[in-house]
Amino acid sequence: MVTSLQDERLPFVRLLHRGLDLAGFFDAADRALQRRVPFEASCWLSLDPGVELPTSHFSREYGFDHLLQLAANEFIDEDVNKFAVLARAARPVGILSQVTDGDQGRSLRYVQFLAPHGFDRGDELRAVFREGDAVWGAVAIHRREGVFSDLEADRVAGIGGLLATGIRRAILRTALTAGHDAQPPGLIILRGDNAVDSITPVASAWLGEVFDTTAASGVAPLTIAILAHQARRAGAGQSDEVATVRLPRRSGGWLRMDASLLDGQEDGRVAIIISSAREPELAGLIAQAYGLSTREREVTRLVLQGLSTREIAKSLHLSEYTVQDHLKSIFGKVGVRSRRELVAQLFLQQCAPKLATGAVPGAEGWFADDQLSVPSDPSPIPVR
Repeated sequence: MVTSLQDERLPFVRLLHRGLDLAGFFDAADRALQRRVPFEASCWLSLDPGVELPTSHFSREYGFDHLLQLAANEFIDEDVNKFAVLARAARPVGILSQVTDGDQGRSLRYVQFLAPHGFDRGDELRAVFREGDAVWGAVAIHRREGVFSDLEADRVAGIGGLLATGIRRAILRTALTAGHDAQPPGLIILRGDNAVDSITPVASAWLGEVFDTTAASGVAPLTIAILAHQARRAGAGQSDEVATVRLPRRSGGWLRMDASLLDGQEDGRVAIIISSAREPELAGLIAQAYGLSTREREVTRLVLQGLSTREIAKSLHLSEYTVQDHLKSIFGKVGVRSRRELVAQLFLQQCAPKLATGAVPGAEGWFADDQLSVPSDPSPIPVR
């Protein structure tokens, strides 16, 4: 029976409207996808739209050591179908058997991971999930017998936008509604093999907030190990990316992790500081979470700075009519009616608890050199 594209999408449209948290969404999406594109093992990631590093992880049939191998392959090894490459492809889906022309031995990931773990007669399909110009997640699925087809790749590509929206919604569900008391940062030190050398009690508590099926395994979670790989690459001059990532918290809100080499050696220890993310950084990410385009985010940033329509137009080299059109679109997406409500939705719901404690928003953050303009009597804005 031929299944229409609409029929393929409907279960995932329903899924992203169930109000699931991130772990629940990944679990449900995995089962729904498996019914349409059969596979035996999977690895799902949410990605920070700003830097495209993983922020959470969900998998089936993988042990922690296997996940570290895949992480090392993604960020260190030369290989095919990297997530970073797929993220910019016209169809962000790649099949290993196709890209290697049937000779999967040309892939280091196949040689070092897939073949030794029972996938030597199977295949791998990887996909990145985009919503507009923002990348929100990715998946790698593995089959022990047989190869994936173009039709199956098209099926995954056809629902990729819905999966991106589902991940975004799952994060947004708690990110805008939770407030947290000021908490000190924690420190994690990893050895060269990513085993935990030491960890402070505060950092242990923070790890309980991370969406990661390996977080309770007694070793460094996958998201932290990947960040350590990134720090080592940057320290070795192999990457110009800063080893910093934001992660959604189980109880709502966000964490930030910053990694650096402790010994100055690319194979040495890595220090990771984990703390509550600063609100101005959150404002930018939350603006992305509402599905704002790049230009709309630029307009939103200037609105948060208190600029008038004329000033925004001058800054962005646009007409005032074009700015007004962007504002109308922004209001519709965020579900507000005015600039006052926009500022309340994107900023005060996250910053108000910190402001009440005397914290200074903007320090070393998104608007470090700017003055923020906010309403003095914001009304609560419902999350939509």
